[in-house]
Amino acid sequence: MSRYGERTLERLQALQALFQAEAAHRSVSAVLSGDYLVTDDDGSELFVSTGPIRPWARELALGCDAHRQEVDGVLARISTGWDISRMNRVDRNLLRVALYELLFEEGAIPAVVANEAVVLAKSFSDESNAFVNGIIGAVVDELEAGIDPLDSNAGAAGGDEGAPAPADATGGEAL
Repeated sequence: MSRYGERTLERLQALQALFQAEAAHRSVSAVLSGDYLVTDDDGSELFVSTGPIRPWARELALGCDAHRQEVDGVLARISTGWDISRMNRVDRNLLRVALYELLFEEGAIPAVVANEAVVLAKSFSDESNAFVNGIIGAVVDELEAGIDPLDSNAGAAGGDEGAPAPADATGGEAL
């Protein structure tokens, strides 16, 4: 039996594409059109593959890249006191995938998005899941309150204290 469900694996592949693009200083589309590595699943075990990336994972990765400025704006506003560049690379890109999904994917279920992001965060660190959960939780709270997180003034009246500090701001673990 595999470690991840279908959608979790697709989120992981999107995360890996974003991570590789950032590490190689390339666009996501350039990474996806060339050589890249992703985790895949044959139904009984996980393995590393040179692709192809699954279709929804591709959509997530390209969507994150297309909306990076908006997603990073929300991430910067919510993570009070933490510059995005100081965040662990895995956390930063995992949050980009989750926030993109919450903000731009029609029909995204916030509890599922949050849970899967935390599951993936736990796969890479014992400590970053609280940070990831705090950021996503703050965005979900705004959505549930009818506040548009993409509005640069969102959360201003609520006295949002921001999410907990990232566990490791050194660049993170390799995927």
